[in-house]
Amino acid sequence: MIEVRNLSKKFGKAHALNDVSFQIKEGTIVGILGINGVGKSTVLKSIAGVIRPDKGKILIDGEENNHKLYNKISFVPDMDTYFPNLTIKETFAFMKDFYKNWDEEKASSMLKMFNLTDGKIISDLSKGNRARVKIIIGFAQNAKYILLDEPFSGIDIFKREEFIKAMVKYISSEQSIIITTHEIAEIENIVEEVIILHEGKVVFNFNVDEVRKNENKSIIDKMREVYRGE
Repeated sequence: MIEVRNLSKKFGKAHALNDVSFQIKEGTIVGILGINGVGKSTVLKSIAGVIRPDKGKILIDGEENNHKLYNKISFVPDMDTYFPNLTIKETFAFMKDFYKNWDEEKASSMLKMFNLTDGKIISDLSKGNRARVKIIIGFAQNAKYILLDEPFSGIDIFKREEFIKAMVKYISSEQSIIITTHEIAEIENIVEEVIILHEGKVVFNFNVDEVRKNENKSIIDKMREVYRGE
């Protein structure tokens, strides 16, 4: 379980996060949603250890977040972070040396699924194929918690289905996916829990099936309750 307790982060005078608390259970797909600038990426980067919060704690399976837990967390950011002049094969070899849980078989299987060959230099790939490589790297680390920050950014609507299929096919029952995205319709049928942020605070934290059953509302309906006037 990931426990975020009273997390706060300021950039200058602006509150990116303001006393944010929530839990993410094992084996769930969770969406952290909201309009631009509400703190979604800041939450993921804090969990991943990329940035340090000003206040609060993050516990990973009961242990306060630290560099020794890097094999439990896989972070796929919305920007390119690999070595651009390496081939896919060379990049995977680096990951295999660095991550003890690296799954070469899963990486090869996902390459085939995305119709990619490992001899390609990453910088020569299209934006869509670079995004595919990031997804493969994120999933092949076999981390318990996979953090996806805007994974559909720049990907056309017809290719997004591939990403959804990969998420469903290559996640185990013990793993969790935490995803931020503006493409709500794309994740409506796979996300189980939703956390909606507004002005750096959690305004809704709900189970998707329960809201559908008890309120007859979708994720987008709940988003409208928050952002109707914006």
